[in-house]
Amino acid sequence: MNVVESRGIRHLVVRAENGEEVPRGLARALEEASAKAGRLSGTGVLDSVELASVGAEGARVTRRIEAPVMAVSITGNIAQEGAAVSVRLYATLVQESPFGLQTVAGEIVSARALSLEIFATALDDVALVRQGDDRSFTASASAQPQVQAQPQAQAQAPAPAPAPAPAPAPAPAPARTAAPAPRITHPESPRAPSPFPAAAPAAPADLPTAPTPLTRPTQQRDDVEIYPDTGDLVNHFHFGECEIISSDGERIRLRQEKDSRVREVALGMLKIEAPTTDPATGKRHFRLSRKH
Repeated sequence: MNVVESRGIRHLVVRAENGEEVPRGLARALEEASAKAGRLSGTGVLDSVELASVGAEGARVTRRIEAPVMAVSITGNIAQEGAAVSVRLYATLVQESPFGLQTVAGEIVSARALSLEIFATALDDVALVRQGDDRSFTASASAQPQVQAQPQAQAQAPAPAPAPAPAPAPAPAPARTAAPAPRITHPESPRAPSPFPAAAPAAPADLPTAPTPLTRPTQQRDDVEIYPDTGDLVNHFHFGECEIISSDGERIRLRQEKDSRVREVALGMLKIEAPTTDPATGKRHFRLSRKH
């Protein structure tokens, strides 16, 4: 077996015009697209088809179908045969007849396309060369040539340097003007240090001063709420007289006096009035109303 890997792949779509001859017209179109190796697949409707197959003795047998047939499957390959592009197409054809659907298959020797679509996968870095008998071909890989610049056989000799041009006559020197007299500066004698330190510059009298913020006196709060706790008695605006059986600081559980049913309410939803002392039990008694 001969296995060749291809990495230069192109995909081509070929649509045959009505009446074009295959596979000859297909080979001509692929050669114009520079597709010299690859595989083919397609479908279509053909007329005047000549099929080739192999008989029982191994001889090549051909048959001709004059009526239109549908090609439900067409496969094939592209190869080089001599200097030209050669195409082999193998098809499965079906045709409705008085006896039902007839199916034939073989190699398409010649046919006329009524409508034909071929999808070609061109292998640009592989050369497929058809040789041997009419039913086989062998493939041999060859690298796709790359156009490179040919190096020069000999280095060109450097051109002789041009003769130097005669030097121009020197221009007359411009008349000299009297240079300005140099300017002499006398350094200033150092000043004696002052016996008194330099006073800081006084701030302008008209600049406004920032006001001193007033300190707000701390307000003493004497309205600290007293929350009911476990064991206290309450008068709930909806449940009536109840006793607190548990409290977690946010929610309390109440037991109604009239039917001993247990209720759970949130303290944040209630307005709590200052407690009084129940004279009968000595327990604190709170009044719970709805918070508006």
